[in-house]
Amino acid sequence: MNLSSIGTIILDESSSPEALRRALSEFVQYCSELTGIAPNPSFDAWAGDSLLSSGVAINPHAAAHCASDYQRSTVFIRGIYAALMSLKPRYADTPLEILYAGCGPFATLLLPILGKFPAGELNVSLLDIHPKSVDSVELLLRHFGLDAHTVHTIRDDACHYKHNRKLHLIIAETMQKSLEQEPQFAVTANLAPQLAAAGVFIPQNITVSLELADLENEKQLLNQPQAAQAAGPATGTQRVPLATVCVVTAERVEHMINTASPGLYPGELVLEPVTVTMPASVTNSRLAAALFTRITVFENHRLGDYDSQITLPLKCPELAPLRTGQRYLVSYHLGQYPKFNFEKEAANRRGS
Repeated sequence: MNLSSIGTIILDESSSPEALRRALSEFVQYCSELTGIAPNPSFDAWAGDSLLSSGVAINPHAAAHCASDYQRSTVFIRGIYAALMSLKPRYADTPLEILYAGCGPFATLLLPILGKFPAGELNVSLLDIHPKSVDSVELLLRHFGLDAHTVHTIRDDACHYKHNRKLHLIIAETMQKSLEQEPQFAVTANLAPQLAAAGVFIPQNITVSLELADLENEKQLLNQPQAAQAAGPATGTQRVPLATVCVVTAERVEHMINTASPGLYPGELVLEPVTVTMPASVTNSRLAAALFTRITVFENHRLGDYDSQITLPLKCPELAPLRTGQRYLVSYHLGQYPKFNFEKEAANRRGS
């Protein structure tokens, strides 16, 4: 397999979706055959996952499966390459210090483009909590002849890891949709202070919004031929934005942690809640409340609704049945299982 040509196809903005899918499929299949780690969604009983104090670190087979989320992988790889190109002039006299946290067994977001940079230009640290993933990445580096680059592998928890130098680029993609389950927020909070002053944190922005949507109609539109989706998956559907319930950036996380409150369970933190009032439009029986995640990887490299598994809507059954005027406090809870919580505001509290 020619790793350089796969990187070229992914970076080429004119590559068709089919070409991108073939390139990433070839990469995943080759890495899987070489390392013996078969991609598997591993939805059953946390098979091989690591249960951390700040979320669930998915197992190496599930992490390998994430590479098959083609649009997600493509946008992140392009964003990372663009970030590296923007950083080179800022630090022309020193190698770029890079940390890829939660790299998984294939280091998918960096390995296909690592050979695009001369040896000595990048100082890369690949971090994962699973020994199997670390061993796999080391094997791939040797096999693809990338060991001439300065690459270190580290087995550690990204929620607590401390690097020995300031970092120019941090890559942390440990997400499920709506920031549920995985420790993306905790990883960002730990690593963001370790970024150099003019450095870049990827993703640059994660925004989670609560909206009313006709999810069944949107699903049907997604199943139509691609030409019918040209204007976007929500075309012809009704959307009612309610509130932005969380925005995660490297610049914001420290303030968000400092203003959080203790939760009910040991080690749990509750971020400042957002008040949401249900509008009159909830009388439309086709609408359901759902969380939508939008991600800015770097500058114009973005993932929107339905672009990826991590930007699919997450339905909120806790808010059903929808009632006009009902108010909720929506808060993001940090802990062993990060997720959003919806607390109904009592009528006497609203009147006080």
